[in-house]
Amino acid sequence: NPLQIPAYQYRGDLAAELAAGTITRQEAVELLEDMLAIREFEEMIVKIRSGAYPPCAGFDYRGPTHLSIGQEAASVGACAGIAPADFITSTHRGHGDSIAKGCAAIRAMTVEQLLARLPEGVPGDRGALVEAALEEHIYRMAAELFGKEDGYCRGRGGGMHIADFTVGHLGANAIVGGGVPIATGAAMACRYLRNGRVVCCFAGDGAFANGVVLEALNWAAQAQFTNELAGDLKFGLPVIFVILNNHYGMTGCADNEVFGVEAIARRGAGFADNNMHAEVVNGMDVLAVREAVRRAAAECRRGHGPYLLELDTYRYYGHSLSDPRNEYRSREEEEAWKGVDPLPAFTEQILRAGLLNAEQLAALRRRVEERNARAAARAARAADPDPRDVIKYMYTTTRVELVPEPFRPTALAGPLPEIKRVNGQLTYRDAIKEALVEEMLRDSRVIVYGEDVADYGGAFKVTKGLLEAFGRQRVFNTPISEAAICSTAVGAAMVGLRPVAELMYMDFALMAGDAICNQAAKWHYMSGARAEIALVIRASVGGGKGYGGQHSQTLESIFAHVPGLYVVYPSTPYDAKGLLKAAIRDNNPVLYVESQLLYGFKGPVPPEDYLVPLGVADIKRPGRNLTIVAWGPAVHDALRAAEILEQETHVSAEVVDIRSLVPLDMTTILASVRKTGRCIVASHCVNTGSFTAEIAARVTAEAFDYLDAPVLRVGAKDGIAPQSHVLEAAFLPNANDIVAAAREVL
Repeated sequence: NPLQIPAYQYRGDLAAELAAGTITRQEAVELLEDMLAIREFEEMIVKIRSGAYPPCAGFDYRGPTHLSIGQEAASVGACAGIAPADFITSTHRGHGDSIAKGCAAIRAMTVEQLLARLPEGVPGDRGALVEAALEEHIYRMAAELFGKEDGYCRGRGGGMHIADFTVGHLGANAIVGGGVPIATGAAMACRYLRNGRVVCCFAGDGAFANGVVLEALNWAAQAQFTNELAGDLKFGLPVIFVILNNHYGMTGCADNEVFGVEAIARRGAGFADNNMHAEVVNGMDVLAVREAVRRAAAECRRGHGPYLLELDTYRYYGHSLSDPRNEYRSREEEEAWKGVDPLPAFTEQILRAGLLNAEQLAALRRRVEERNARAAARAARAADPDPRDVIKYMYTTTRVELVPEPFRPTALAGPLPEIKRVNGQLTYRDAIKEALVEEMLRDSRVIVYGEDVADYGGAFKVTKGLLEAFGRQRVFNTPISEAAICSTAVGAAMVGLRPVAELMYMDFALMAGDAICNQAAKWHYMSGARAEIALVIRASVGGGKGYGGQHSQTLESIFAHVPGLYVVYPSTPYDAKGLLKAAIRDNNPVLYVESQLLYGFKGPVPPEDYLVPLGVADIKRPGRNLTIVAWGPAVHDALRAAEILEQETHVSAEVVDIRSLVPLDMTTILASVRKTGRCIVASHCVNTGSFTAEIAARVTAEAFDYLDAPVLRVGAKDGIAPQSHVLEAAFLPNANDIVAAAREVL
């Protein structure tokens, strides 16, 4: 019955699994060991917070305490069910997921791989190296929670953002549901790269009421991945969405309160005719979880993904240690769930199957406890990061100088789009298209997607012809899901692609605010520079076309305020091509803003390969008496104003086009101001809160002795863009406004 979601289908136990040969004796003991390791680690945090953990006596732990005690079977069973090379994403309550993934990966490593993870000089055979690597794993986990330089993320991420990209852990996420679209993008990259890997996405029950999570489920289940549009790659996204249903978001209960379905797995029925193979699994039984995830992973490798598994589990502590729990759940409820605690239940099976006796079990517990104690004590003593390095990893300095050999041969599906160059000139629109074509030819990791970018060529025809040239694996339409468009780009970048995602209007970037500001911008820093998020988000500004308040906003100032993100805005066809090519090759996330007003503007564009460096301004017109700093369409207003000033007052105005808001080339701006002594900063942004204020403030502070007048700003009115063309003309700044400002300072 397609309306039914199967639940609690697993009927096996350890004895049956051993008899069937679906688990070895060693693997079974390792499941128990890893659950014990998670429980010990989490209980350590409880004790440290109250000063009752002797190995860390006197250590003041300052950080979040979102514990997963009770959920160990979910983490360990799922990580045992995927391959060591597979990926996971996790949550703010993700210590257990991280420990389980690391332990499973370590046990599969070669001697050479183990030695690479360990400090130099660690002796021993492979068994000793595995044990040493497990302790190093716990040490680096604890060091990250303690904010230490030796942590997995150099103390920059902490427990809610812990990641180990070397073993496929793409990061825990403090934004509820934030990891779900990232996992979807990572799976999309695995599909494109045909690498045979699967993504296991952990997220709590609360996440499955979040908009971007539902967008991600719809994204993963798109028909175009498996029907005739997929060509020779009819392959569903290899992602397993694991709902860790511990029955509470923070305090809101998933049962009969904040959800309208009995099983959250029923969400799958809303996105795929096969219900996304949705199933409810006993999340307190490590073997049931392992079996379900193994089965899902095997099917994902056959192209039958995505899968949606709801693990019915429980957390014995509150949302965090500051949550007493007694206001929203009863002791009787907790005691009932403790009656199915996964550790005693599986321990009993281990003993009953004769895999360990009581003495051996006690020795295993001691080994786990002592390993944790040594690791935690060492982490507490470890060096803190140097305060001078507080923003050291904000941006990477790397870019793709040479495309790796596997990605250099670029297969074409058809002829390249015709780009008409007249007298050496291209339109702004075609300059962008030429940049995309050249970079896609250069590097097969570059993919382009967004709303209507394929057959239709985008709302403004910028991508017309790319589908026919490069095929649907590299150029494809997306659902109207801006948050998922940008978040999946983050996941795809983490796995090695270089996505160029299009937002039809810049206004829609507000719907993708978390993806751009909390995910793309932050992961390089939060990972301690372990990850590079090489992506470009193209966003077009509709101001000046009479589209009204929700399709006309110039919002680059908002995103310039977000550390970790580059923001560029070309004003000419030459810059449009060169900046986009540079952005695609850069290993930082770049918000590339383009103006619809400029799409038809023509200018010289060389046909050969060239780059416009990010963070380098350009003097569009030299001058002696006044500096006008601008970007985007305001550059053309500034050039017209400079002509008027020269004709009417013989004032020589220098126009500086910053081209990049972030990074900002203050050197060129200051050199100009020190020469002219006067400065106006202009843009099409609403004046209040505009990036023009940042430039004006820095010019005033850094060139004060050279100024002969105050620095003035010109921008749009402090209001909402009107639809009426008469009102919009009054709303947006123009050359006359810049001339008027110039007269004030001259």
